[in-house]
Amino acid sequence: MKVLLDTTYLLPAVGIDIDLPEDLLEKLFSSRHSFIINELSLFELFGKASRFISGKEKAKERFYTGMKSILSSKIDLKPVFTLDTLPIMLDVHERIKDLPDCPIVATAVVYSDVMLTEAKDIPKLVDFEVLDLNRFATKYL
Repeated sequence: MKVLLDTTYLLPAVGIDIDLPEDLLEKLFSSRHSFIINELSLFELFGKASRFISGKEKAKERFYTGMKSILSSKIDLKPVFTLDTLPIMLDVHERIKDLPDCPIVATAVVYSDVMLTEAKDIPKLVDFEVLDLNRFATKYL
């Protein structure tokens, strides 16, 4: 199954803790599912990490190592916009007010079978399977 990962699930790779069960994250990434991310998630990672890495060499090194790991992994990296995602992005923009989520959701709709996110509003606003990690684990892991 093709799973679009929202940025949240990449945060631990760059040294940012998230409030999700580590065992479920390990199960997710060791599963046979294929993973997709939108390039915008990489920019979001840098934005979130920038608060922690300024002047801190260990944090910079952790961020760099994590980004290298993501970029060299088998995660399918999709562009922020494509001709296929653009119309969907414009459509969901009417319902999803968090601007970065629009191209991420559009990427999920076009390229994946399911979107994995902790955002509570997205599942209510799109006609597409959107699950949080706990629900995804119950259903697919």
